Amino acid sequence: MEKLDFGAESRLVRHRSYRYIFPPMIGMVFAQIAPVVDGICASGGIGEVALSAIGTTGPFTYIYSFICALCGIGCGVVVSRCSGTGEKAKAGRVFTRAIIVLSIISLVLTALGIIFIDELLWLFCASRENYAYAKEYFRVVLGGTLFLSLNFAGDYILANDNNANLAVAGDIVGAVVNMIVDYVGIFIFHCGIWVLGFGTVFGSVCCVLVYLLHFRKKDRLCCFVKPERKEGDPSLLDIVKPGSAEALMYFFFAVQLLVQNFVLRENGGTSGLANSTIMENLQLVFTIIIAGCTDAVFPMASAFHGEQNKSGMLMVKRSLTRTGFLLLALPVILLLVYPQISIIPYSVDDPFMLRSLPFAIRLVSATQVFIFFATLLIDYLSATGREGKANMGFIVQFMIQIPLTLVLSRIFEMNAPWIASFIAQIGVLVFLCFFCGDLSKGIIGFCRENLLVLKGGNLTPSLVNGFEKEAEQYTDRNQFEVLKKQMIEPLLASLSGNITSHCCFSILKRSDNRLAAILHYESKKDLLEDLPELPESDDDEDDEGDEVPSDTCIRSEFLGMRRMMIILSDQGNEEQHQKIR
Repeated sequence: MEKLDFGAESRLVRHRSYRYIFPPMIGMVFAQIAPVVDGICASGGIGEVALSAIGTTGPFTYIYSFICALCGIGCGVVVSRCSGTGEKAKAGRVFTRAIIVLSIISLVLTALGIIFIDELLWLFCASRENYAYAKEYFRVVLGGTLFLSLNFAGDYILANDNNANLAVAGDIVGAVVNMIVDYVGIFIFHCGIWVLGFGTVFGSVCCVLVYLLHFRKKDRLCCFVKPERKEGDPSLLDIVKPGSAEALMYFFFAVQLLVQNFVLRENGGTSGLANSTIMENLQLVFTIIIAGCTDAVFPMASAFHGEQNKSGMLMVKRSLTRTGFLLLALPVILLLVYPQISIIPYSVDDPFMLRSLPFAIRLVSATQVFIFFATLLIDYLSATGREGKANMGFIVQFMIQIPLTLVLSRIFEMNAPWIASFIAQIGVLVFLCFFCGDLSKGIIGFCRENLLVLKGGNLTPSLVNGFEKEAEQYTDRNQFEVLKKQMIEPLLASLSGNITSHCCFSILKRSDNRLAAILHYESKKDLLEDLPELPESDDDEDDEGDEVPSDTCIRSEFLGMRRMMIILSDQGNEEQHQKIR
């Protein structure tokens, strides 16, 4: 057997990862900028008390993010797995049910929030000085919870349905609208703090309108169909389960922010709450970089998981680890050297804040490196069906950070939350490395796992012929004839001398002991588009058509490239098993 060509598949994974990192990262710059812009406009146009009021309502952001992660990330991961297996009709039903559940919960959250707004503000640690501002701002944000939720969840869902660029466009439109409304409302019409909340909500409305363009895409997986569950479809619990770790993270963020606000209010009053707002916004900026890389785990690892391609899953982890660390290094070093960069935009002149913020900024910046590695490994666990261990990672963080913050507040006062966070992240990494299996596997070197053949390069007739010779070693006569007829011969007939697409052929042994022959190649169109596609099942018919047939070439988009896949039926022939041995 020839040596496995890991470099070819790694190149495809690396190139595909860029479309899941950089466009969403640009989108997140705009999506996450809303609270930052609100804070800057509040501080510059109204004052530091208004700035602290916006920080006071911060925990609500994580409350609806909890719901969005369950429905958005969970739906997106299941859709990606459907992409990996080729089950398009099932993806539409999963998407429809997830959006309905998300909308209902968001409307209930709006109603409960408006009814109990005073109690919530008390829980969020509003002070006497900023209470009126906080209530005025919070009431408007509550009214737009549905659109805020659809905005947030839509980012994940569109990325998993191969339309990350539209998600970015929606985020940019929403952020630009928000900034215009904020600036005009505060500095020109002097409307008061409520206009900042209106800008955030109206920006999300515009973003969701842009998302609707997705449903014009012909080969989308996500589409609105009859909201029913057919035999073989995941239950609602199965849909939300992949997003449970991220949801748990947002829930704990809300609790941590409550404790942080309480500690900083007790030790620094309104100035302490303003400190909390600035630090929260700094962490949001780092979240753009960290989430840009770690969120890419969901569509990429899930799609390979759907293929049952274990080596591909490890390549995803390796590629994203390296890219994320390189992107994070520069801003961390910059803020360690010159933390004032994060203070200047807020026009802060409070001596108490100017004295306490530099140390906090340095410590929080250093902590982001540990957060990146922990988040990447936790998301990898979620994307590959190990949600229980992923959830435990955030539980460990919560159990360390919350009590430690309260204990350290008596010693370090204003710096207690940042020290506790640093220690908690180290604790999470210890848990992940020693109690969750060999999660470091594949980060440093390539791993074979369930691969039998891996051959890549430019898609040329000679490469296809080379794959044919290797495939013959691992398949029986019937399987080899199916592979030649369904994939190799049509592919050779379609290739011309000027084809330079990078590609990778593989044969892997699935968990059901059947072989799968797979071709991944970089192209915007199907090379066999003149041949008839596998017929899709009608949503009103039985779900028998949802089963991926054996010995049939499935042609589909896969992580922004094209894929051909044949699941070869096991003929029970000892010839094949002898070859594999």
